[in-house]
Order: sequence, then C-alpha cells, then structure tokens
Amino acid sequence: MDHIIHLFTSGPSALCSSLQDTPISIVVPFITITAAVLIVLFSLYRTYAVSPVILIHNKTPASITIYDSNTDTTKREDLVEYIKKKCPSLFGPGAVFRPTPWLANGHLQTACSAMKGFENLYQIDYHRELLSTPDGGTVSIDWAPSLDQLPADSTPTLVLLHGLTGGSYESYIRALVDHVTKIYSYRCVVFNARGCANTQVTSPQLFSGGYTEDVRMVVKHLRMKLPESKMMGVGFSLGSNILMNYMGEEGDRCEFLAAMSVGNPFDMLGSCLAIERGWFTRRVYAPAMGGNLKKVLLDHADAFKNSNVIDLDTVRAEVVRMRQFDDQVTRKVYGYETVSQYYRAASSANRILAIKRPFLCLNAQDDPIAVDEILPRDEVRANPFGLMATTAHGGHLGWFEGVINPTRWCTKPLAEYCAAIFDADRRSVSETRVAPGAVRHFAVEK
Repeated sequence: MDHIIHLFTSGPSALCSSLQDTPISIVVPFITITAAVLIVLFSLYRTYAVSPVILIHNKTPASITIYDSNTDTTKREDLVEYIKKKCPSLFGPGAVFRPTPWLANGHLQTACSAMKGFENLYQIDYHRELLSTPDGGTVSIDWAPSLDQLPADSTPTLVLLHGLTGGSYESYIRALVDHVTKIYSYRCVVFNARGCANTQVTSPQLFSGGYTEDVRMVVKHLRMKLPESKMMGVGFSLGSNILMNYMGEEGDRCEFLAAMSVGNPFDMLGSCLAIERGWFTRRVYAPAMGGNLKKVLLDHADAFKNSNVIDLDTVRAEVVRMRQFDDQVTRKVYGYETVSQYYRAASSANRILAIKRPFLCLNAQDDPIAVDEILPRDEVRANPFGLMATTAHGGHLGWFEGVINPTRWCTKPLAEYCAAIFDADRRSVSETRVAPGAVRHFAVEK
C-alpha cells in the first residue's frame, strides 16, 4: 500500500522512473485506481456540470414570415419551431453548455468574466461618434465597421448595450461583434452609457436601470443614419434590463426587429436582496459593483459639484456597496423616494408582457447576480413573442467552455438567433413596411 501511495504523490518524472522499477503487482492496481478516479470525476462532471439548454415559451407562439427571394413569395412558420430549426445551440443534441472543468460553478465563471479581458482576442476597430442628449449630457456609440468602411445600406445592424459601468471594450461585447461582423457581415453599433468607456459626463446625471431615453435617442439617430437597415438589440446584465424596458415601452412601435437579453437581473430589488443576504456576495459582489459605480461618479465629480441633489462628500465617505450608491445617487437623481421604489420601478420584468417583438432571454441558473429565483418565467410563457433559454451553469456573463483557452459559449446561440431573425426576410426596411410611415418592417406578426 505504501508503494501505491508513493506513486500517487510522485511528480511526473519521478512517477515514470518509479513505474519502471515497480513490480507489476503494484503497477496494475495503481493504473486501475487512477482510471477509476478519472472515470468517477468525469461522471461527476457530466452529471453536475454539463448543462443542457432548457427552453421556456408560450404554448401558441407568434408566427414568423419567411421570404424566399428566388420565388418572391412568403410563408408563415411558428416562431419557436423556426428558432429551434435555425439555432442548434438552443435546441437539439448540440444544445448543451459544457463549462470549463476548472470553472464549473457560477462564482468561478463570474470571476473569470470580470477578471479576464481576452486582450489578444476579438480585436475590434471601432469608430466613435458622440451624441448630445436634450439635458446636455453625452453618450457615445462605437461603430464596427465604420460608415466609411461600410456606407449606409440595407445591411442588418446589431445594437449592443453593455453591463454595469462597462462599454464596447468588454470581452463579451467584442466576442459577439467579432462573430457577427466576420461570419455574417452584419453591422454593429455599441451604445456606451454616460460616463462609460471614456465617455465624458457633461450633465449631472448618470445612467440607471430604468432610464430609456438615451437608448431611444440613439435608436432614432441610427434610423436616420441607416434608413434601410433592419435593426436588432442585444443587452448584457444592466444593459439587458434597460433594453427590455425600452422594448416594452415601445411595444408595437419598436424600431428593433427583435431583442436578446443576456444575464438580465429582471427584478432589480430581488437581485439586490439576494446579493445583500449572501455572506460571500455581500462581501464581494456588492462592494465590487458599488466601487465601480462610485469610481464613475467621482471620476466625473465636476459635473455634480453644483448639484443640490447629490452630496459628494457623503458618497466618498459612506458608499461601499451598490445599494448604498443607488440610495445616495441613483434614486435621488431620478426622483424616487426610496431605493426600493427605484428598484421596483426599473425592473424590466414589469414590461415583459408589453413587448411586441420576438425576444430571447439567456440566463444561467447559478448566476450569483441575476439569480434564478427572480427570472420572469411566467411572463415569458404568457408572451407569444418570448423565448427563455436557461443553463444550469454559466455564472454572470460567463459561459466559458474549453480547457486550455476558454471561450464564451453564449456567443453561439446569440449569433444564431440574430441570424435566424435577420435572415427570415432580407429585404430592406422600405420593401417590408406595410404602410407609409409605419414601423412594421418586422418579420413576426401575432
């Protein structure tokens, strides 16, 4: 027995040397035990880590119009059945997320997402445009490719909204931009919120989870610049909450053909309470997010120095966690009596039923921020345009797969869904409007 223990504790080179000098009666049990351990570990990985995609949708989904350019005819298909046919990462034998073995839980996936920038991958050549808001604020949009490289035409456009204090530089943004521009030759435009991605704050107002006027302004600007291009939106984390709020508010007037929501904390109060009550999440995630928000504010403190709403000294001295920041800053700027009132009002779960365009919600059940208990499954089931896809693992904006050089699995289903919607009818906006001046160039009808 001592010989076998010695073999297990030896280094690789010592192990090879020891095996040559060890009797066969010991080598065979050693190899047998090693193989048995590997089999058990592999079985545990397949049982508890491998995550089949679970789909949730309405029993009678909307139908989608498919245009055949060869015959100049259209046909109608069930929206969900069409998506299943076109998106193998969402339905079928390939609809499985296999996490990186050493990132097999939500916290590790989330940590990798936050700490690993993938600087050597997804090199995007953005062209920035600054836009002024009616209140004197500034937002930026990053084009890929630029209008000089790809002049305005009917090329489909994907509009991306980043997560909390993020921007177009985020690896999850760049991965999707890289994929759809290279594989499908789409146009991408990343919306950077006030104070994010080196966008200056020029009025005493930052972004919030419920404020959609900046997005609405950007979409109108893009429609003016790209009159013949069909557009779709995709949001990540807080950006997905803003996007879904916008989709619900716009309803049947929405300029977006469809939307994709990734890692959405649909119930912002529920998400905050879940983070605050967990020993680890309260001490790690809450201060991390609060610190990022605080940094954005203090980096642009000059824009708030004459504000009679925010006390910068109090923010500097007392704000640590995200809830404290939203109590001292966000809810005051946007006129809410309490931080809980702000969270309830800004939650996009409230507007799921009002969305009148196809939408995909992608969430991981072990997400420590957009926790599983707050996902609006009932609301998605009740909306004929909705589809929710969940995996058991993936963390918050993680979904890393592969062993040596992990990459994001979520890029595949998002790109597939995007292509399925755009490719259903590749005619331009003017060719598919049903009435002059109407915004009914979408491919889906109830």
